[in-house]
Amino acid sequence: MSMTFQKECHDHEALGQMRRRLNDLETSEARYRTLFNNVPAAVFQVDASGVESLFLTLKRDGLEDIDRYLVENPHLIELANRSVIVREVNDVAFTLFGAVEVSQLLAPVAYIFAGTPEASARVMSAHFQGRPNHQQRLKIKRFDGRLVDAWLMVSFPQLTSNFDTSVLMITDMTEQVRVETELRKMETEFAHFSKLSVLGEFSSAIVHEIRQPLSVVANDAATASRWLSRSAPNLPKVRELIQRIGESTSHATEVIKRVQDMASKAMPERQICDLNQLVASAIAFTKKEAARRSIGITSKLSAALPKVQADPVQVQQLVVNLMNNAMQAIERSERGPRQIFVSTTVGDCRVCLEVSDTGPGIPEDIADDIFESFFTTRKDGMGMGLSICRTIMQSHAGAISARNVAGGGAAFEVWLPIISAFEEVECPNAIEALSKTCVGIKGG
Repeated sequence: MSMTFQKECHDHEALGQMRRRLNDLETSEARYRTLFNNVPAAVFQVDASGVESLFLTLKRDGLEDIDRYLVENPHLIELANRSVIVREVNDVAFTLFGAVEVSQLLAPVAYIFAGTPEASARVMSAHFQGRPNHQQRLKIKRFDGRLVDAWLMVSFPQLTSNFDTSVLMITDMTEQVRVETELRKMETEFAHFSKLSVLGEFSSAIVHEIRQPLSVVANDAATASRWLSRSAPNLPKVRELIQRIGESTSHATEVIKRVQDMASKAMPERQICDLNQLVASAIAFTKKEAARRSIGITSKLSAALPKVQADPVQVQQLVVNLMNNAMQAIERSERGPRQIFVSTTVGDCRVCLEVSDTGPGIPEDIADDIFESFFTTRKDGMGMGLSICRTIMQSHAGAISARNVAGGGAAFEVWLPIISAFEEVECPNAIEALSKTCVGIKGG
């Protein structure tokens, strides 16, 4: 075999290998293109080399707190928005952003974060810290100016050979947000309905509590009139009566305000609250009804209780619901004593409220169901009280649980994160700790 023939055979084989490799590459590219365009989300392949060199410089200089650095140097965020470039997009991105031509999308990433400017800094922080992924809610601003609720997912490269390329995926959450809004509206409606139901049950106590100070006002006013009509008016006595009239009027006003708060249909409004004050107000609201049912209320509120961030009306509603539930349980019991115990304590970056009673306790066969909507053991009950309590706690990043107590009766525990835990300053693991607290029944 001649050298020329051998060379031709070798060249032919090399050409065949090259063609096979080219064919494999084209097949791989076709698969990638199919996958890229068929992902049910907007996909953006971006070139992040513009900030990669900046990050390397900052790391060499010993920077560790990137979040604080970005707050102090906001121009770096603007620089990143201009220098990180979208190199490739899929078809879904056109629809999501309402683009007319590809040049609108193959541009700096600033348009992606136009609806939520702070999101850009969070993505930069995740990239700087070497996280493989980052995700968050996002409002995107379409090219027609309309804002759309979306979910952003970012995948950062981990291989140094492709260190300047990141992939962004954005899914439209418009429908999900609409459903969530409707669910919150329904929960608010159920909560309002539950409030009105409680007010209906306490109506006689409310009427009595308002009638009493008004009767005092009428009697004192008549007495003061008689003292003034005398030939020698007793002015010190009249001043004393007028002072009592003012006190009685204030008491009636407070009662009316409590009823208005309970009947309020206003949207939840968070503020810094003293849980003890909210509990004391709820006890004041229910004590007349408890006295009418011959039920005593004993409270032991911790003097060193930290503040919580909560909606005061919702928390008061929760306490009233638990106390009303306790009164109903006691009335089903044929044994004494008839007593409700209310206490507050603090521990593990949370404050705890406990309401216990001397009723018959929680039957084991329904222990797993008592927090479910419309579950009730009363013939005339709606089954919304404890369900509303659970919903309120979930919306406050808190927890509620129930257990039977030794000697009879049931206890309901409510946990709320304190201010520092809520803000994740002094207790960064508070939310994780809360998530481990089961919403349900603790064995007892």
